[in-house]
Amino acid sequence: MALRMIELILPRDYAEKLKESFDESAFEVHGMWTEELDDGKKLVRVLASAGGTEAVLDEFEKRFSWLKDYRIVLLPAEATLPRPSEPEPTDKPKKVVGRINREELYAGVLETAKLNRVFLVMVALSSVVAAVGLVRDSGVIVLSAMVIAPLLGPNIALALATTLGDKKLHRTALRSSLTGFTLAIGLAILYGLLFRIHPSTGEIASRTHVGFGDIALALAAGTAGALSLTTGASGTLIGVMVAVALLPPTVVTGMLIGSGHFKEASGAAELVAINLVCLILAAIITFLVQGIRPTSWWEAEAAKKATRRSLIGGGLLLVALVVLVILQVA
Repeated sequence: MALRMIELILPRDYAEKLKESFDESAFEVHGMWTEELDDGKKLVRVLASAGGTEAVLDEFEKRFSWLKDYRIVLLPAEATLPRPSEPEPTDKPKKVVGRINREELYAGVLETAKLNRVFLVMVALSSVVAAVGLVRDSGVIVLSAMVIAPLLGPNIALALATTLGDKKLHRTALRSSLTGFTLAIGLAILYGLLFRIHPSTGEIASRTHVGFGDIALALAAGTAGALSLTTGASGTLIGVMVAVALLPPTVVTGMLIGSGHFKEASGAAELVAINLVCLILAAIITFLVQGIRPTSWWEAEAAKKATRRSLIGGGLLLVALVVLVILQVA
């Protein structure tokens, strides 16, 4: 059983009232302890199952978020002895089955969405590696570029921001995503201007045509990416980076534009658009199915509107892209 240790810092009076009033049987809690701190505060430690942590955090947020000296720290608990027993079912089920809590998910996604020097350097390096691999028709080199490219994170963050109605995360993710794609395509255009690009090269030609398999692949990869984050199995993201392949068709688009092969470049750009739309749509739906919701009712209302708009807009765009694929095949 995965466990988390919740540390809650409160004024002494509130900590003592919490100890008396907190109903452990309503949550997946395996123990609660208090410790005296300086300045009239107390540290409350709560050992909870990973699936039940979100309900405990929401309860504490509801009770104490207005306090000036209120602070929660969430820590992973690798193991505990004696081993905790499975809690008995109650008439108020609180467990979030099959995923980590919302705050852990948010913190992890936020890290992948930040626009900083490391992100820019990784985009630049992966773009150069992808360009070399594409020109040399080397699948191994292109695969290496897929693995190190950081473009997946900001777009998964866009999906989470939409689900939570979080405007700050949405701005952060959108800025990183746009900057990353602009940098990648800019470097690729420069590469296409400096070197001779052959559209018939296998690795390049395979990314200038879109089929229904590409749509299914992007939807499956987007779902897998969101699931890997919500379940804490972030290692799965490596496979998603390879499967959804945002970087190679972006680089192909830029190189072909730089070389003057505009018809082939439009096909690669279409593949980028389909991958991006399917990835974000699949991630939003996965987050919704996994029960990712804001804490407060006003945030929930904003999230509902943002999600509805995104699903309708993204769905219409996907339909348009599918129609375009059908016309090209016919």
